[in-house]
Amino acid sequence: MRSVRILRSVLSLSTIAAMPLAVLTVAAPLPTGAAFAASAMDAKELDFTESELRLWKDPETGNHFWYFTYEVVNNTGKDQRFAPRIELLVDDGRIVRQGDGVPTRVNRDLKEFLGDALLEDQFEILGMVLQGKTHAKSGLVVFRADDLVPTELAVMVQGLSKETEKRQNPKTGETVTLRKTARIDYLVAGDPRPSGTQTYPVVSRGWIFR
Repeated sequence: MRSVRILRSVLSLSTIAAMPLAVLTVAAPLPTGAAFAASAMDAKELDFTESELRLWKDPETGNHFWYFTYEVVNNTGKDQRFAPRIELLVDDGRIVRQGDGVPTRVNRDLKEFLGDALLEDQFEILGMVLQGKTHAKSGLVVFRADDLVPTELAVMVQGLSKETEKRQNPKTGETVTLRKTARIDYLVAGDPRPSGTQTYPVVSRGWIFR
């Protein structure tokens, strides 16, 4: 348990150090399961449940892509519009936007590989999320993997909450509006290329404003 706590601490500190200046504050940990649903009802946030992270090698080009799936449930008490902005923060400071540099064919091949007819990509999932588990939406997120050297990856999900904060940019003095964003940390130990079926679990989750 001590080694796990140390690992999480190192991951959190190194990832935050690489984040853009606009990320100014970290809130309480993001609850999971029933606790998350109850919190979502109180805070008017959508319930977001992600899968493990996986690596996909495109058989046509040999290029690699990170991907995961998620389910979003609306327990807020009223229908909500869902237009997520999902980004991958690499431990060297690079930010990769969902879908950037990802061929449509890769999304199609992944859906076929996963065998889930309900999976929606970043454009298909846009729109209203009706209330309750029966109206849950399932999404597929794919990022290009420019290189496989970094081992600490953080996924930022904006669009689950309408909560914002106004802060002063310490460099410019300008007042900026920050949005409540879910942060999900993954750790990739070793070279992931030889083991294409390997999954990389979530090591920490929480809320930030960025």
